[in-house]
Amino acid sequence: MSSILEKLDSYQILTNLLPGAFFGLTLKFFYEITLPTENIGEDIVAYYFMGLIINRTGSLVVEPVLKKLRFITYAPYPDFTKAAKLDSKIDTLSEMNNYTRSLLTCVLLLPVMRILQVLSLKWAWFTSNWEWSAVALLVVLLLFSYRKQTNYVRKRIEAVDSHEVKEKEIKLDL
Repeated sequence: MSSILEKLDSYQILTNLLPGAFFGLTLKFFYEITLPTENIGEDIVAYYFMGLIINRTGSLVVEPVLKKLRFITYAPYPDFTKAAKLDSKIDTLSEMNNYTRSLLTCVLLLPVMRILQVLSLKWAWFTSNWEWSAVALLVVLLLFSYRKQTNYVRKRIEAVDSHEVKEKEIKLDL
């Protein structure tokens, strides 16, 4: 188990494991919902996965809503990649930014969990079919997350290519 934890970098711990643990412990404290795990290793995997889902929900739902409301504004991605090369602190600040978004998403999901808990107690169909709904929701969430991550990789490559083209143009002008 310790070898698995050693492989997690600070970003994964901040944006996945800690928010997942916070969410799991908060569910236990507020709603008496506990994970059906049997040991610390299973707890860590469950917390990490919950945190991953929370992180992706924050990225795909919370962040766009806050951007649309103009509560937050991001710098253009090429500017971010350029600045990150010059100032290593930007990556750390970005990690903390995403961690805060994940914690915000945790808190926003708590009422949703309460509603689901009430539905499971009052609606027989939901009690017997929630797993299929959860799988469908996870598929949709992870599909859109995959698309967003692929776009980030493409934008990063384009930023590097654009930077290399500009460097070549400058050398040709000299």
